[in-house]
Amino acid sequence: MLDRTSYVLNLAQQGDALVLLRSLPDGSVALGFFDPQFRELLERQRYGNEGVSRQSERARLPAMTPDYIDAVIHEFARVLKPSGYLMRWTDKFCLCEGRHLSIPSEVLKVVDLIATDIQRFGMGYRTRCRGDFLIVLQKPPIKARATWTDHSIPDRWVEQVDRKLHPHVKPIELIKRLITATTQPGDLVVDPAAGSFGAMHAALALERQFLGVDIAYAGGADLALRRSNCAPHQIGR
Repeated sequence: MLDRTSYVLNLAQQGDALVLLRSLPDGSVALGFFDPQFRELLERQRYGNEGVSRQSERARLPAMTPDYIDAVIHEFARVLKPSGYLMRWTDKFCLCEGRHLSIPSEVLKVVDLIATDIQRFGMGYRTRCRGDFLIVLQKPPIKARATWTDHSIPDRWVEQVDRKLHPHVKPIELIKRLITATTQPGDLVVDPAAGSFGAMHAALALERQFLGVDIAYAGGADLALRRSNCAPHQIGR
């Protein structure tokens, strides 16, 4: 049954990703973003003085297990509308390990890949990381022309980000372009691991509805974004 009391539209709030998604009915979400906090690479690789000591803020974030991440993605497959998209952030370790291949293509199919360049060096024994990857997954039926309206988005996206906002902050202009390309005003955008709530800011600026949580969110300036019409979500009712 849909939970009408736990979560509020268009507001930054604390919560668990799976609990949020399980509160939504089938086929109610136009677009999803998912940036899981996965700490295996950080804990396995000690990059000189670039290990946990220099990434202490990221290391303190609650980590997700591979099984939990897969469960979230399967829930997204349920709540997305037919032909809806999930934008799944990943690093090159998880990409090369093929972690995304644990999701069958008949559930969500990988249809594109975007590499981001934040113009700031990160970790690496060999090459140094300067960004992440965005795996674009689509729920069947697989369609392009009718579901993606902006065909000028490059698959190499260069945009500086402000890591002071959040250890996992993502390129906001890219997020805006993706929302515009795949949704219409009034559509619901969901991010169950919202971090800095960049997807919320983008969605509201583009007159979309947003529903999202972050397990580590502790309140703050985002509360000022509460709209006069904010109410417990009643999606699909």
